[in-house]
Amino acid sequence: MTAALVPDGFRKLDVTDDFVHLIGPLWFKVEADRVRVGLPLEPRHGNPMGWAHGGLLVTVADMVMGVGAGHETGIRWPHPTISLSSEFVRGAKLGQWLEGSARIARRTANFCFCSCDLVCGGDVVLVASGVFKVPAVDKIPEAERARVVGKWGDA
Repeated sequence: MTAALVPDGFRKLDVTDDFVHLIGPLWFKVEADRVRVGLPLEPRHGNPMGWAHGGLLVTVADMVMGVGAGHETGIRWPHPTISLSSEFVRGAKLGQWLEGSARIARRTANFCFCSCDLVCGGDVVLVASGVFKVPAVDKIPEAERARVVGKWGDA
């Protein structure tokens, strides 16, 4: 069932975050200058009421904006979350595709200010905004730099 929910053209998002591996894999697709990130909602993602758990939705929004910040900066390396705000709009039904893409409001040398809407079944289920730290390229392990510098579509 899970593979059938992943839309055409999406690829597995390669992240080293063990926590994200617990909920994922996440999937991504680059379109123009944005990255769409999604997740097929499985029974393991549910709360006792049969909807996607709120903590899962916030985690996905955090990843959507972090990946979007990385695409904006051209550094596919963790952009630590400085702040994150979210509002639940409606429930996300299990068995459906959950997706979002980041909107970058402003980028400075040190920060990306982002927002996103998570959509499930054609409906907005969560709105979020956050501030993400731009990593210093010279602090990325030298062996990793060539692999992580560039847009997500270059990966």
